[in-house]
Amino acid sequence: MTPPGRYASSDGSFARSTGNAAARGAVLIGIAVLIGILLLSQGFDGSGGAPSAATVTTTTASTGTGTTVATVTTTTLANSGDTTATTVAPVTASVRPPGEVKVVVANGTGVKGAAGVARDQLTAAGYVAEAKNAVTVPTELSTVYYVDGYAEEAKAVASTLGGTASLLRAAPADPLALIKSPTGIEGFNIFVILGADNAIS
Repeated sequence: MTPPGRYASSDGSFARSTGNAAARGAVLIGIAVLIGILLLSQGFDGSGGAPSAATVTTTTASTGTGTTVATVTTTTLANSGDTTATTVAPVTASVRPPGEVKVVVANGTGVKGAAGVARDQLTAAGYVAEAKNAVTVPTELSTVYYVDGYAEEAKAVASTLGGTASLLRAAPADPLALIKSPTGIEGFNIFVILGADNAIS
């Protein structure tokens, strides 16, 4: 008795059918390859593909708190006009050493000798310092004024005198107008006004 199952006939029809299936598979693979080549060639031809141009721009800006340098990298896709930008975190320029910073301490407290005490503290820390009187006495609030580019140094001066960065202000156009008898302090960078609040001393 012959076991159940399917056997190829002896007329060769099974071989013909497998050959036809293989041929159809080869044709389908060929068509898929052609479509892939066409898609790839269209994707990189200038109508929408890989970025082909990049611009690197370095921007330097004076922020009033020292010089800040930020590097901005801009990539423009030449074939689409799209632009992407990446900004690198800004780096603040280093603080000048005390010997290169000139500070005027003006007494607005009404207490005799207060500016001299503060001047001596700054001199001991290495600053070039002078003691003067403020135009307005008493001045209510202590303030540390700085000329452009000296904000970081002004923070250090305020800290040396026991104050905080909240006391900092950009100097007015004529900072010498804050000082009574301003002779001899031309070219100074920081103007400390000691106020009655004793925020710095």
